[in-house]
Amino acid sequence: MNCPLCGRPNECGIKAFEDKQEVCWCFHEQFPKELLQKLPEPQRGKACICKLCASAFRDDVMT
Repeated sequence: MNCPLCGRPNECGIKAFEDKQEVCWCFHEQFPKELLQKLPEPQRGKACICKLCASAFRDDVMT
């Protein structure tokens, strides 16, 4: 899977969770509503944002 914001691999752990019961990095993340609203409407609630985009958004908000 690729991040809908940047197109890079999003390192989604859903497959790993299904296969090995491993926890995805995003299970412990809180994604701000403003970041989720940047997703194209058809991908909201269906596509995973990558760590880099989540971090970049937090860095932009903090500066």
